[in-house]
Amino acid sequence: MQKNELVMKLDINEKYGRVRKIIQIENSERLPLSVIYKDENDSLEESVEHWMRYRNVPKTRDGLGAFLKGFQGDPIQELSLKSLGLNLSDQYWFKPEGRQLNWESINFFQNDFTGKPLEMTFESEERRPDYSSNGDLSKYWTIKNGERVLLKAGKGPLYQEAINEVIASKLLAKAEIPHVKYSMKMIDNTPWSECATFVNESTEYIPAYEILNVVKTQENEGPYNHFMRCIETLKIPVTKKEIDTMLQFDYLINNRDRHFGNFGFIRNVDTLKFKGLAPLFDNGNSLWFDKYITQINPYKQPALPFAQKQDKQLKKTDHQMDWLRKLDDDFIQETIMTEMGKSPYIDKKRSRKIADTVIILKKKLEEYMTHSKGIYRKIADHEHRR
Repeated sequence: MQKNELVMKLDINEKYGRVRKIIQIENSERLPLSVIYKDENDSLEESVEHWMRYRNVPKTRDGLGAFLKGFQGDPIQELSLKSLGLNLSDQYWFKPEGRQLNWESINFFQNDFTGKPLEMTFESEERRPDYSSNGDLSKYWTIKNGERVLLKAGKGPLYQEAINEVIASKLLAKAEIPHVKYSMKMIDNTPWSECATFVNESTEYIPAYEILNVVKTQENEGPYNHFMRCIETLKIPVTKKEIDTMLQFDYLINNRDRHFGNFGFIRNVDTLKFKGLAPLFDNGNSLWFDKYITQINPYKQPALPFAQKQDKQLKKTDHQMDWLRKLDDDFIQETIMTEMGKSPYIDKKRSRKIADTVIILKKKLEEYMTHSKGIYRKIADHEHRR
């Protein structure tokens, strides 16, 4: 189901989460995009199963290892189906045959649920959005003043990811780049990030990975140009500048985790019309979060999703960086030092080294922008002389 629209009838093995058979497609337009544009080597059943598994809690989620040992079948798939596959990212769900249910009575946007860490309630029969919420870090949804809020932890010993989310949020706000606002709270003396959902009962998040098979990759095209062609084919109202700004900001903060699930698009669920690029979120795996202080440097840093290194990925972007001019060195340094100073696990020497390195990356971005202007000026002068 998508809200109250019947999308397809299927036979699922609830214990293992396997799709035995697609019985009937009732509304092909409302199929998940990764099913409509499935890998040509996959059957329809396999494509639906891949989509289901991507939405669910991964077996690598922190805190679940001990619980999963000794289980027969697939407890994650089983619990997701018991929660009807509902989450707070889209409006897809599974309606058991013969059950008189409607979306208004069971969705998590309009109905309450218990907000607790998943590992504390994993054996519960209660429906909750966390069973269909992917990602490796410990996290859970809760309700705060009527708003659906996601809390997410980091990994020890530094637990820096939660702090990074706040820093990135403040830098994005200063640069006037659409983003999800993050704050930090301490739970059991450990930093957790907190943010509200960026969709509602009328919109949904479409991860970028879902459009990768919209068109076939051309010879020597490269993943960046292919992705932009997929956007153009679906007529998604997203500009090259928006994608480039995201990649340039990732360069600034050394975000090494911008995979095709960590950015995407907002779509109207009722009309199926794309609204645009989703606000930037999930910036925690940045700022050398898992590196020793001696490993913090601006050179040959890893990147995703269009190149393996940040420098190579930056070269795929245009040179327009209006957003960068809104960030001065003092603001960057003060933001990083202040926010990291709130953590009992990060000392001043580390935070200062990170701030100084981000400022170096900012200067490299400015050089990239200035160098391009020189090239364009030479081209213009040459054309004028001709």
